[in-house]
Amino acid sequence: MEKRYTALRVIGTIYKVIGLLVGALTILSVLGICAASVLGGAAMEQLSQQFGDGSGGGLAGGLFGGLLLSLAALIYGGGLSVTLYAFGEGVYLFLAIEENTRATTELLRSQIRA
Repeated sequence: MEKRYTALRVIGTIYKVIGLLVGALTILSVLGICAASVLGGAAMEQLSQQFGDGSGGGLAGGLFGGLLLSLAALIYGGGLSVTLYAFGEGVYLFLAIEENTRATTELLRSQIRA
């Protein structure tokens, strides 16, 4: 049976690839946010000790803020990645339904003729 709707297949594949890329970039950005918050918190802790403000909230505040920001980025990026990938799969689902319907129609026509 011939494959039809080549453009839709390309569009579905593009959406799936973009979904995978967004997922990889999300993981990299979450790791970067965590690293920046820990390093930034440690730098703020050193500055506060150097200038006599011994509150000690620099490292803990940076870590806590970084974890919250990375959690928000993970939820948003993960949702976007899954949505894009699911849209690509949805295109392939509609193509599979069309192929199945066409095959069923041809089968029924051949049975009516026989």
